[in-house]
Amino acid sequence: MFESIPKEIIGIAYASEWNHIKQFIKALLDITLDSEEEYSLIALNAIINNKKYEEYDVQIKSKAQIKLLSSITDFEKISLYQYSEYKRNIINVSKDKNVIVFTAQYMGPEIDHTNYFDFAIYLDSFDLPYFSDNKGNVFECLEIMEIIRRFKPKVPKKVKKPGPSKKLDTFKSEVETYERITKKNAIWSGTETKAFQKWKMRVHKEFREKTGGFPYYKGKITKKYELYLNSLIKKTVSKKAPPKKTVSKKVPPKKTISKKAPPKKPKVKKSTVRKPNAKKTVDKKKPTIKKLTSLNLEAKIYKKLTGKNAIYGGRITKGFENWKLKMHKKFQQKVGGKPYYKGALTQKYEIYLSSL
Repeated sequence: MFESIPKEIIGIAYASEWNHIKQFIKALLDITLDSEEEYSLIALNAIINNKKYEEYDVQIKSKAQIKLLSSITDFEKISLYQYSEYKRNIINVSKDKNVIVFTAQYMGPEIDHTNYFDFAIYLDSFDLPYFSDNKGNVFECLEIMEIIRRFKPKVPKKVKKPGPSKKLDTFKSEVETYERITKKNAIWSGTETKAFQKWKMRVHKEFREKTGGFPYYKGKITKKYELYLNSLIKKTVSKKAPPKKTVSKKVPPKKTISKKAPPKKPKVKKSTVRKPNAKKTVDKKKPTIKKLTSLNLEAKIYKKLTGKNAIYGGRITKGFENWKLKMHKKFQQKVGGKPYYKGALTQKYEIYLSSL
């Protein structure tokens, strides 16, 4: 699979396999770490180099710093995230009741995880999910359904009906701050808007860079982060212009007019010639069209093969987007190279497109 497809791994293992799982996390960091985009590592209630930390925070900027994971012997939760305009890689590891739960969402090449977890699920946007165990066995969806059907628990557990969801005050704080600053709704049809989610990620990053603190702890908002959100509201209020002061008009005293008639002004004939009005020069800016250089060749080939437009109303059509993903996959399988490099088409991929 090529690197432009988002991937997700969910793994479950016993806590005794922590050293084994650390090797997998290091391998995942090694293939996704970039010299320009660092990882933020946060460990809660962790034992690092035989010292206990309630909250441990460090930046991983180079591949040599990945070795820091080896010094973590115990923990409650570990979060690793790499967030930028082009990347959003998130790794979360939690430990509870002698079980480790691992989740990873990343953009990068496929990595073999079948020998690290007692049970794991792998997902991407192209193929159906598949399942694996720590012995390297891989199961398709139908095989997993057959296993579940044959499985009979000894004592059936009573399932409690979920009650009404409790809204956290932490969520309300962020919603109120966003709506007061942007004058836009943070929630639409019961879900968070994409603009609100991007705003939260940006504010989280700014908060960590300025204060070094953590916005959440055990599902609750921290006091530092709540004060930081309040300060953002105060800044927007201070930027507004102060209200205009109403000045009471003083009534001037009435002037005493003398009874003498004013002298008559001499009549002056007005010139009938009008002065020409100077026309205001209006700078007409020609609308600039941003050319998507990376799409020109692909869009041309798509239209040639299908007879359909790749762009409609200034946006890429779904048909063209699906065709691109299909071409990327075929190119990877036949040629083995990357279709893009630093935002531009590679020569190999241009030759491949021209041959279609």
